[in-house]
Amino acid sequence: MTTFVALYRGKTIAEAKLVAVTADPTLVSAVATSLLDTPDTQNTDPVIATLDRGRRGALRLIQKEPDHHGVE
Repeated sequence: MTTFVALYRGKTIAEAKLVAVTADPTLVSAVATSLLDTPDTQNTDPVIATLDRGRRGALRLIQKEPDHHGVE
């Protein structure tokens, strides 16, 4: 399974243009680690709380993947 990070830039999301894409496992892991370092919000909406837990779980798995991303 390939995991990648894309960088966009623009005044708004609608105006954003793709600047770069990388599947480099070191960079992908660093981005996942950085996202996991953000404070975990305690959302009172059970749907949003479930989505947040799932997202953080997925980031933890990506962070721990071996260096052979994309190789099958």
